[in-house]
Amino acid sequence: MRCALFLLAAAMAAQAQPGETFGVQSRIVLAPVTVTDAKGNTVDGLEAADFRVLDNGRPRRVDVDTLATGVAPIALVMAVQSAGISAPVLEKTRKIAAMIHPLVTGERGCAALVSFSERVDWLAECTSDAGQFTLAFDNLRPGEAKAARMLDAALAAIGHLSKRPRSRRVLLLISESRDRSSEATLEAVVLAAQHAAVTVYSATYSAFKTAWTTKAQAKEPKASRSIPPRYDPRNPPRRDREPMPPPPEQRVDILGGFGELARLGKPNTAQVLATQTGGDTFPFTRQRGLESAIEKLGAELHSQYILSFAPEDPEPGYHRLEIKLVRPGAFSLRSRPGYWVGNLP
Repeated sequence: MRCALFLLAAAMAAQAQPGETFGVQSRIVLAPVTVTDAKGNTVDGLEAADFRVLDNGRPRRVDVDTLATGVAPIALVMAVQSAGISAPVLEKTRKIAAMIHPLVTGERGCAALVSFSERVDWLAECTSDAGQFTLAFDNLRPGEAKAARMLDAALAAIGHLSKRPRSRRVLLLISESRDRSSEATLEAVVLAAQHAAVTVYSATYSAFKTAWTTKAQAKEPKASRSIPPRYDPRNPPRRDREPMPPPPEQRVDILGGFGELARLGKPNTAQVLATQTGGDTFPFTRQRGLESAIEKLGAELHSQYILSFAPEDPEPGYHRLEIKLVRPGAFSLRSRPGYWVGNLP
């Protein structure tokens, strides 16, 4: 895994150029910031003087850009869980393909698609062609029932995004909240995302019930009127008969259920990735919930303040960022918690 991180860092360094963000030769640090009021509404009209930025405890003078003043285009990778138990969600995911370019990336941005089950499959490179991107969703196919290499897919997506240095890099996971079968570690993916300035968002769902119930429910027979049989004292109805077992497709997967309970004891992978990169999670259950998650993601990305500053003689290693508003009021700020200078440890 350290070898994979080294190769990722080397690729990022090769792509970096003077004046670009977060490479070995980086001179400008970018920090997208989401600001909301006490009611959760986005706050407009803020300027550089409204923000206080501390870099390892040292104040920095910042510039602020918004969508209105001009910001870098968005490069988005959508990583979709395609395990067999995710088959019902894949159908929902295909229906939101046409929402991505108009609501999330915009005309200047691009979007890529990758699926993950027992392996990671690239279905579309980062493209600004909405039609081509939408067609790629037809190739989403369920793989092994409970194989989902979320962290492996995230690491591959980060490497892909690192090749787009002049973009705001965003990874959207549509998946369960916990990894199932990756070789990459959560720590390694967090470090790679922080180093590549990738913000991770997650639209998460629970497939727990899939392990306990059938995938295909038997249809209920239509109700019909019938005449009850006449009681015959010579042949009374028996009450000691053994109940008929349900057909195989209706039996509960007990062992699978215990496996799910054990897996749920693992860290919430999606939440950790979002917290450590300044992103967010959007839980959903139904189709409308997934559509709402895409709408929220697009609204946030296009209402963020992009703070930038040039650190003076930055020390190699991880730099902790603290961003606050100096104006009075009950505001909530969400941004990346830090950035890296130089190679990963």
